[in-house]
Amino acid sequence: MTFKPRTCAAIRTLFWLVPAAVVLAAATPARAQQVQQSAHGLLFFDDFEYEVKRDVIDPRPPFLTQGKWSGVKSINSVGRGAGYLYTVERIPGYQAKFPGRNSQRVLAIEALPGKFQTQTDFYLRLGDARGPTDQIPGNVWFQFWFYLNHYDDPQDKEDQLSGITNGKFLYPSPNGIYPAHPRWLFTIHHSSQVWIKGEERPRIYELPSYRELLFQCEGLGSGNPPVPFANIHKAAEWDRWKLGQMDIDTRIVANHWFLVKLHFDTSTTSGRYEAWLQPMGGKMVKVAEYIDGVTPSFSWKIPPEHVGGHKTLCMPTTLGAFIPERAKNNRDCWIYLDDFAMASGEDQLPRYDQ
Repeated sequence: MTFKPRTCAAIRTLFWLVPAAVVLAAATPARAQQVQQSAHGLLFFDDFEYEVKRDVIDPRPPFLTQGKWSGVKSINSVGRGAGYLYTVERIPGYQAKFPGRNSQRVLAIEALPGKFQTQTDFYLRLGDARGPTDQIPGNVWFQFWFYLNHYDDPQDKEDQLSGITNGKFLYPSPNGIYPAHPRWLFTIHHSSQVWIKGEERPRIYELPSYRELLFQCEGLGSGNPPVPFANIHKAAEWDRWKLGQMDIDTRIVANHWFLVKLHFDTSTTSGRYEAWLQPMGGKMVKVAEYIDGVTPSFSWKIPPEHVGGHKTLCMPTTLGAFIPERAKNNRDCWIYLDDFAMASGEDQLPRYDQ
């Protein structure tokens, strides 16, 4: 029996109603993967199995009532933000099944910084500024399926010619107020600092195409103004806290599903960031590892007063440039997500086995 559980309430444990093992569609209908899920420790999960329409303004969309997100801002919820958030049963140009658990719908993130010639400001939010301090724990794991669409419709009706420049994707806040000074910030880039394994020092790497992207984490401090605590010792002084990919052969490319797994830990005085990518039908690859006291020529010493988690998390927030001179080079993009999970430990995340 296959079953896709409904979304749990935000920031509470998800209890599964069925046995753990179910069949998961792979890159082609002829192949399949297995997905398993633990019943303990999953703090939030959304499978997006509900309808949110793109072209209807709804100030209280099902993201809040069924997905159990705590907030939403988009053109189709409040009439502004330079981006749309909705769910779809099909992706233009994509013919195979979705990668989530018996998935029939996915989240569509339609960012239009190119069309509006400005930086986007739209998001789904977890947590509440009036709630406890560590609603987003200091030691936290995220996992989700990610798809960047680039489709040139021969009929010119469903073109989605995505291009990535730079922007925030997971943006936490220690006090729930934005703009924020978070302990870490997860960003996506066309051009990013990378530190390839075996190389002495990091360098800036620009991807050959805007239909690809690189991950980066900024190891910051929660003060005002923030004082970065992460330190790549041999990086340029202004880039020492920018923790880029260490493996760039494995990276997000358009028209392919990737399972993204992320680990951030600012719960002690030693900071930690790790990232993995798994192409659909392929193997999991660790693309970044920055661990204080373990990673050579790197440290992330967090003063005791700055240890902890965050009250809220917003996704994706600001994509593209805000300054007019730079905004003219902004590019629109269509990103799709499936099975978004937040957990207190790696073993609680859904497992997608070949």
